[in-house]
Amino acid sequence: MTPSSSKEARSGRRVRAEAAAWLARLHGPGRTRNTERGFRRWLTEHPAHAAQFERATDVWAETGGVPFDGWRRFRTPGRSIGRRRLGWSLALGVAACLALALWTEHILGRAIVSTGVGEQKTIELADGSWVTLDTNSRIVVHYGPRTRTVILRYGEAYFQVVHNPRRPFVVRAGNRKVIDVGTSFVVGRGMMGNGSLSVTVIKGRVAVAPLGVADRVPKVPEPKILLVTAGTRLLLRPNALPTVEAVPAAQATAWLRDELIFNDTPLAEAARQFNRYNRRRIVLGAPELQTLRVGGVFRFSAARSFVRAVAEAHHLRLIVRGDTWVLEPQPTPSDVTSEHRS
Repeated sequence: MTPSSSKEARSGRRVRAEAAAWLARLHGPGRTRNTERGFRRWLTEHPAHAAQFERATDVWAETGGVPFDGWRRFRTPGRSIGRRRLGWSLALGVAACLALALWTEHILGRAIVSTGVGEQKTIELADGSWVTLDTNSRIVVHYGPRTRTVILRYGEAYFQVVHNPRRPFVVRAGNRKVIDVGTSFVVGRGMMGNGSLSVTVIKGRVAVAPLGVADRVPKVPEPKILLVTAGTRLLLRPNALPTVEAVPAAQATAWLRDELIFNDTPLAEAARQFNRYNRRRIVLGAPELQTLRVGGVFRFSAARSFVRAVAEAHHLRLIVRGDTWVLEPQPTPSDVTSEHRS
Protein backbone atom coordinates (compact mmCIF):
# COMPACT_ATOMS: atom_id res chain seq x y z
CA MET A 1 0.00 0.00 0.00
CA THR A 2 1.38 3.40 -1.00
CA PRO A 3 1.49 6.30 1.46
CA SER A 4 -1.32 8.05 -0.42
CA SER A 5 -3.55 4.95 -0.43
CA SER A 6 -2.80 4.40 3.25
CA LYS A 7 -3.81 8.01 3.95
CA GLU A 8 -7.03 7.54 1.96
CA ALA A 9 -7.85 4.36 3.89
CA ARG A 10 -7.34 6.14 7.23
CA SER A 11 -9.45 9.04 5.98
CA GLY A 12 -12.23 6.66 4.92
CA ARG A 13 -12.21 4.95 8.31
CA ARG A 14 -12.40 8.31 10.05
CA VAL A 15 -15.39 9.46 7.96
CA ARG A 16 -17.19 6.16 8.61
CA ALA A 17 -16.60 6.55 12.34
CA GLU A 18 -17.78 10.16 12.30
CA ALA A 19 -20.93 9.21 10.37
CA ALA A 20 -21.70 6.49 12.92
CA ALA A 21 -21.11 8.93 15.80
CA TRP A 22 -23.44 11.54 14.30
CA LEU A 23 -26.14 8.94 13.74
CA ALA A 24 -25.87 7.86 17.37
CA ARG A 25 -26.04 11.46 18.60
CA LEU A 26 -29.09 12.24 16.49
CA HIS A 27 -30.88 9.15 17.85
CA GLY A 28 -29.70 9.64 21.42
CA PRO A 29 -31.47 11.34 24.36
CA GLY A 30 -28.99 14.25 24.34
CA ARG A 31 -30.05 15.57 20.94
CA THR A 32 -30.34 19.38 20.89
CA ARG A 33 -30.52 22.15 18.33
CA ASN A 34 -26.77 22.54 18.67
CA THR A 35 -26.42 18.85 17.76
CA GLU A 36 -28.49 19.39 14.63
CA ARG A 37 -26.56 22.53 13.65
CA GLY A 38 -23.26 20.71 14.13
CA PHE A 39 -24.50 17.80 12.04
CA ARG A 40 -25.51 20.12 9.19
CA ARG A 41 -22.07 21.77 9.26
CA TRP A 42 -20.38 18.36 9.13
CA LEU A 43 -22.52 17.32 6.13
CA THR A 44 -21.47 20.35 4.11
CA GLU A 45 -17.75 19.97 4.81
CA HIS A 46 -17.19 17.22 2.22
CA PRO A 47 -19.35 15.22 -0.25
CA ALA A 48 -18.12 11.96 1.32
CA HIS A 49 -19.81 12.87 4.59
CA ALA A 50 -23.33 12.67 3.15
CA ALA A 51 -22.58 9.39 1.37
CA GLN A 52 -21.17 7.75 4.52
CA PHE A 53 -24.03 9.04 6.66
CA GLU A 54 -26.51 7.48 4.21
CA ARG A 55 -24.62 4.20 4.46
CA ALA A 56 -24.60 4.40 8.28
CA THR A 57 -28.36 4.99 8.23
CA ASP A 58 -28.84 1.96 5.99
CA VAL A 59 -26.75 -0.24 8.28
CA TRP A 60 -28.75 1.06 11.24
CA ALA A 61 -31.98 0.11 9.46
CA GLU A 62 -30.63 -3.29 8.41
CA THR A 63 -29.72 -4.18 12.00
CA GLY A 64 -33.04 -2.96 13.35
CA GLY A 65 -31.54 -0.02 15.25
CA VAL A 66 -30.73 0.22 18.93
CA PRO A 67 -33.44 1.73 21.13
CA PHE A 68 -32.53 4.46 23.60
CA ASP A 69 -35.85 4.62 25.44
CA GLY A 70 -34.95 1.77 27.76
CA TRP A 71 -32.03 3.52 29.43
CA ARG A 72 -33.30 2.84 32.93
CA ARG A 73 -32.82 -0.89 32.40
CA PHE A 74 -29.07 -0.31 32.29
CA ARG A 75 -28.85 1.40 35.68
CA THR A 76 -26.75 -0.34 38.31
CA PRO A 77 -28.88 -1.18 41.42
CA GLY A 78 -28.14 1.17 44.30
CA ARG A 79 -26.21 3.57 42.10
CA SER A 80 -27.46 6.74 40.47
CA ILE A 81 -26.22 7.50 36.95
CA GLY A 82 -27.14 10.73 35.23
CA ARG A 83 -29.44 10.36 32.23
CA ARG A 84 -27.26 12.61 30.08
CA ARG A 85 -24.08 10.74 31.00
CA LEU A 86 -25.68 7.35 30.42
CA GLY A 87 -27.30 8.50 27.20
CA TRP A 88 -23.98 9.64 25.78
CA SER A 89 -22.33 6.41 26.92
CA LEU A 90 -24.94 4.45 25.01
CA ALA A 91 -24.54 6.76 22.04
CA LEU A 92 -20.79 6.24 21.96
CA GLY A 93 -21.31 2.49 22.23
CA VAL A 94 -23.75 2.51 19.36
CA ALA A 95 -21.38 4.66 17.33
CA ALA A 96 -18.57 2.16 17.90
CA CYS A 97 -20.84 -0.73 16.86
CA LEU A 98 -21.95 1.14 13.73
CA ALA A 99 -18.39 2.03 12.81
CA LEU A 100 -17.42 -1.62 13.18
CA ALA A 101 -20.42 -2.70 11.12
CA LEU A 102 -19.56 -0.22 8.37
CA TRP A 103 -15.93 -1.36 8.27
CA THR A 104 -17.00 -5.03 8.27
CA GLU A 105 -19.39 -4.24 5.45
CA HIS A 106 -16.50 -2.75 3.47
CA ILE A 107 -14.18 -5.72 4.08
CA LEU A 108 -16.78 -8.44 3.37
CA GLY A 109 -17.98 -6.93 0.11
CA ARG A 110 -21.36 -5.84 1.44
CA ALA A 111 -22.58 -2.59 -0.01
CA ILE A 112 -25.76 -0.54 -0.26
CA VAL A 113 -26.41 1.32 -3.49
CA SER A 114 -29.36 3.61 -4.13
CA THR A 115 -30.62 6.16 -6.63
CA GLY A 116 -32.85 9.19 -6.23
CA VAL A 117 -35.73 10.36 -8.39
CA GLY A 118 -34.55 10.71 -11.99
CA GLU A 119 -31.15 9.18 -11.21
CA GLN A 120 -29.58 6.03 -12.63
CA LYS A 121 -26.41 4.30 -11.55
CA THR A 122 -24.28 1.44 -12.94
CA ILE A 123 -21.83 -0.49 -10.75
CA GLU A 124 -19.47 -3.39 -11.35
CA LEU A 125 -19.59 -6.10 -8.69
CA ALA A 126 -16.58 -7.97 -7.32
CA ASP A 127 -17.03 -10.93 -9.70
CA GLY A 128 -17.29 -8.82 -12.86
CA SER A 129 -21.10 -8.80 -12.97
CA TRP A 130 -22.84 -5.47 -13.62
CA VAL A 131 -25.94 -3.90 -12.07
CA THR A 132 -27.74 -0.81 -13.35
CA LEU A 133 -30.24 0.80 -10.99
CA ASP A 134 -33.18 2.73 -12.36
CA THR A 135 -34.73 5.79 -10.76
CA ASN A 136 -35.59 5.66 -7.04
CA SER A 137 -34.15 2.19 -6.41
CA ARG A 138 -32.05 0.55 -3.72
CA ILE A 139 -30.08 -2.69 -3.52
CA VAL A 140 -28.01 -4.38 -0.83
CA VAL A 141 -25.09 -6.43 -2.18
CA HIS A 142 -23.71 -9.25 -0.07
CA TYR A 143 -21.14 -11.61 -1.56
CA GLY A 144 -20.53 -14.63 0.62
CA PRO A 145 -18.14 -17.55 0.07
CA ARG A 146 -20.88 -19.77 -1.42
CA THR A 147 -23.56 -17.42 -2.75
CA ARG A 148 -23.66 -14.01 -4.41
CA THR A 149 -26.77 -12.25 -3.12
CA VAL A 150 -28.33 -8.94 -4.10
CA ILE A 151 -31.40 -7.72 -2.20
CA LEU A 152 -33.69 -5.40 -4.16
CA ARG A 153 -35.32 -3.22 -1.52
CA TYR A 154 -37.39 -1.24 -3.99
CA GLY A 155 -37.32 -0.01 -7.56
CA GLU A 156 -35.86 -1.68 -10.64
CA ALA A 157 -32.46 -3.06 -11.58
CA TYR A 158 -30.85 -4.62 -14.65
CA PHE A 159 -28.41 -7.46 -13.95
CA GLN A 160 -25.70 -8.73 -16.30
CA VAL A 161 -24.33 -11.75 -14.50
CA VAL A 162 -21.06 -13.63 -14.84
CA HIS A 163 -22.32 -17.18 -14.46
CA ASN A 164 -20.67 -19.42 -11.87
CA PRO A 165 -22.64 -22.62 -11.02
CA ARG A 166 -20.45 -23.21 -7.94
CA ARG A 167 -21.39 -19.80 -6.56
CA PRO A 168 -24.99 -18.98 -7.51
CA PHE A 169 -26.13 -15.41 -8.16
CA VAL A 170 -29.43 -14.69 -6.39
CA VAL A 171 -31.62 -11.60 -6.36
CA ARG A 172 -34.00 -11.40 -3.40
CA ALA A 173 -37.09 -9.21 -3.71
CA GLY A 174 -39.82 -9.40 -1.11
CA ASN A 175 -40.77 -13.02 -0.50
CA ARG A 176 -39.23 -14.28 -3.75
CA LYS A 177 -35.76 -14.97 -5.10
CA VAL A 178 -34.52 -14.88 -8.68
CA ILE A 179 -31.79 -17.44 -9.35
CA ASP A 180 -29.47 -16.80 -12.29
CA VAL A 181 -28.96 -19.54 -14.86
CA GLY A 182 -26.49 -17.60 -17.04
CA THR A 183 -28.39 -14.49 -18.04
CA SER A 184 -29.08 -10.81 -18.17
CA PHE A 185 -32.41 -9.81 -16.69
CA VAL A 186 -34.44 -6.99 -15.16
CA VAL A 187 -36.16 -7.21 -11.76
CA GLY A 188 -38.74 -4.63 -10.74
CA ARG A 189 -40.31 -4.48 -7.29
CA GLY A 190 -43.59 -2.60 -7.12
CA MET A 191 -43.21 -1.42 -10.72
CA MET A 192 -46.63 -2.76 -11.76
CA GLY A 193 -48.44 -1.73 -8.58
CA ASN A 194 -48.04 -2.20 -4.85
CA GLY A 195 -46.67 -5.58 -3.85
CA SER A 196 -45.93 -6.67 -7.41
CA LEU A 197 -42.78 -8.29 -8.72
CA SER A 198 -41.75 -8.36 -12.37
CA VAL A 199 -38.90 -10.40 -13.83
CA THR A 200 -37.95 -9.80 -17.46
CA VAL A 201 -35.26 -11.96 -19.05
CA ILE A 202 -33.13 -10.38 -21.79
CA LYS A 203 -30.79 -13.34 -22.40
CA GLY A 204 -30.72 -16.90 -21.10
CA ARG A 205 -33.18 -17.79 -18.33
CA VAL A 206 -33.80 -17.45 -14.59
CA ALA A 207 -35.66 -19.40 -11.93
CA VAL A 208 -38.11 -17.55 -9.66
CA ALA A 209 -38.87 -19.28 -6.38
CA PRO A 210 -39.95 -18.66 -2.76
CA LEU A 211 -37.20 -17.63 -0.36
CA GLY A 212 -37.20 -21.05 1.31
CA VAL A 213 -36.01 -22.81 -1.84
CA ALA A 214 -32.29 -23.62 -2.21
CA ASP A 215 -30.14 -21.17 -4.16
CA ARG A 216 -29.40 -23.77 -6.84
CA VAL A 217 -31.93 -24.75 -9.47
CA PRO A 218 -32.75 -28.49 -9.14
CA LYS A 219 -32.35 -30.73 -12.16
CA VAL A 220 -35.90 -31.97 -11.72
CA PRO A 221 -38.30 -28.98 -11.93
CA GLU A 222 -40.50 -28.30 -8.91
CA PRO A 223 -44.02 -26.79 -9.21
CA LYS A 224 -43.15 -23.85 -6.94
CA ILE A 225 -40.15 -22.88 -9.13
CA LEU A 226 -41.02 -20.83 -12.22
CA LEU A 227 -38.58 -20.72 -15.13
CA VAL A 228 -38.52 -17.53 -17.21
CA THR A 229 -36.83 -17.51 -20.61
CA ALA A 230 -35.46 -14.78 -22.85
CA GLY A 231 -37.99 -12.38 -24.32
CA THR A 232 -40.61 -12.94 -21.63
CA ARG A 233 -41.71 -11.21 -18.44
CA LEU A 234 -43.13 -12.90 -15.35
CA LEU A 235 -45.50 -10.75 -13.33
CA LEU A 236 -46.42 -11.69 -9.78
CA ARG A 237 -49.16 -9.79 -7.96
CA PRO A 238 -50.69 -10.38 -4.52
CA ASN A 239 -53.80 -12.57 -4.62
CA ALA A 240 -53.42 -13.26 -8.34
CA LEU A 241 -52.07 -16.04 -10.51
CA PRO A 242 -48.63 -15.52 -12.11
CA THR A 243 -48.76 -14.17 -15.65
CA VAL A 244 -46.17 -14.44 -18.42
CA GLU A 245 -46.07 -12.13 -21.41
CA ALA A 246 -43.76 -11.59 -24.37
CA VAL A 247 -41.66 -8.43 -24.06
CA PRO A 248 -39.12 -7.35 -26.71
CA ALA A 249 -35.69 -6.68 -25.26
CA ALA A 250 -35.69 -3.14 -26.69
CA GLN A 251 -38.85 -2.32 -24.75
CA ALA A 252 -37.74 -4.00 -21.52
CA THR A 253 -34.46 -2.07 -21.49
CA ALA A 254 -35.76 1.23 -22.88
CA TRP A 255 -35.07 2.94 -19.56
CA LEU A 256 -31.36 2.20 -20.02
CA ARG A 257 -31.54 4.60 -22.98
CA ASP A 258 -33.54 7.20 -21.00
CA GLU A 259 -36.66 6.26 -22.92
CA LEU A 260 -40.25 5.31 -22.18
CA ILE A 261 -42.04 3.24 -24.84
CA PHE A 262 -45.83 3.23 -24.86
CA ASN A 263 -47.83 0.94 -27.14
CA ASP A 264 -51.59 1.32 -26.65
CA THR A 265 -50.80 2.01 -22.98
CA PRO A 266 -53.46 3.33 -20.57
CA LEU A 267 -52.87 7.00 -19.82
CA ALA A 268 -52.84 6.28 -16.08
CA GLU A 269 -49.92 3.86 -16.51
CA ALA A 270 -48.05 6.28 -18.80
CA ALA A 271 -48.47 9.09 -16.27
CA ARG A 272 -47.25 6.81 -13.48
CA GLN A 273 -44.14 5.94 -15.48
CA PHE A 274 -43.31 9.62 -16.11
CA ASN A 275 -43.90 10.43 -12.44
CA ARG A 276 -41.23 7.91 -11.45
CA TYR A 277 -38.56 10.01 -13.16
CA ASN A 278 -39.74 13.57 -12.49
CA ARG A 279 -40.52 15.61 -9.40
CA ARG A 280 -43.16 17.54 -11.31
CA ARG A 281 -46.16 15.21 -11.39
CA ILE A 282 -48.74 14.42 -14.07
CA VAL A 283 -52.23 14.29 -12.55
CA LEU A 284 -55.40 13.08 -14.27
CA GLY A 285 -58.31 15.30 -13.28
CA ALA A 286 -61.10 12.85 -14.11
CA PRO A 287 -61.48 9.05 -13.73
CA GLU A 288 -62.47 8.54 -17.36
CA LEU A 289 -59.04 9.77 -18.49
CA GLN A 290 -57.25 6.81 -16.92
CA THR A 291 -58.24 4.38 -19.69
CA LEU A 292 -57.34 6.62 -22.64
CA ARG A 293 -54.70 4.93 -24.80
CA VAL A 294 -51.37 6.49 -25.72
CA GLY A 295 -48.40 5.42 -27.82
CA GLY A 296 -44.96 6.61 -28.77
CA VAL A 297 -41.36 6.85 -27.60
CA PHE A 298 -40.52 9.62 -25.13
CA ARG A 299 -37.51 10.78 -23.15
CA PHE A 300 -37.80 10.87 -19.37
CA SER A 301 -37.25 14.61 -19.43
CA ALA A 302 -39.97 15.18 -22.04
CA ALA A 303 -42.94 15.07 -19.66
CA ARG A 304 -44.08 18.52 -20.75
CA SER A 305 -44.06 17.51 -24.43
CA PHE A 306 -45.93 14.34 -23.50
CA VAL A 307 -48.77 16.06 -21.65
CA ARG A 308 -49.11 18.65 -24.39
CA ALA A 309 -49.31 15.94 -27.05
CA VAL A 310 -51.91 14.00 -25.04
CA ALA A 311 -53.96 17.15 -24.43
CA GLU A 312 -53.96 17.96 -28.14
CA ALA A 313 -54.66 14.41 -29.33
CA HIS A 314 -57.56 13.84 -26.92
CA HIS A 315 -58.87 17.43 -26.79
CA LEU A 316 -58.08 17.82 -23.10
CA ARG A 317 -57.34 20.90 -21.02
CA LEU A 318 -53.83 21.20 -19.59
CA ILE A 319 -53.51 23.19 -16.36
CA VAL A 320 -50.27 23.96 -14.51
CA ARG A 321 -50.75 23.98 -10.74
CA GLY A 322 -47.53 24.40 -8.80
CA ASP A 323 -45.46 21.25 -9.33
CA THR A 324 -48.16 19.38 -11.26
CA TRP A 325 -49.53 19.18 -14.76
CA VAL A 326 -53.25 18.49 -14.58
CA LEU A 327 -55.09 16.98 -17.53
CA GLU A 328 -58.84 17.57 -17.48
CA PRO A 329 -61.71 17.13 -19.94
CA GLN A 330 -62.65 20.27 -21.84
CA PRO A 331 -65.69 21.95 -20.22
CA THR A 332 -68.95 21.39 -22.09
CA PRO A 333 -71.27 24.29 -22.99
CA SER A 334 -73.59 23.32 -20.14
CA ASP A 335 -70.67 23.46 -17.69
CA VAL A 336 -69.75 26.94 -18.87
CA THR A 337 -73.38 28.10 -18.57
CA SER A 338 -73.69 26.71 -15.03
CA GLU A 339 -70.42 28.41 -14.05
CA HIS A 340 -71.69 31.79 -15.25
CA ARG A 341 -74.98 31.33 -13.39
CA SER A 342 -73.19 30.44 -10.15
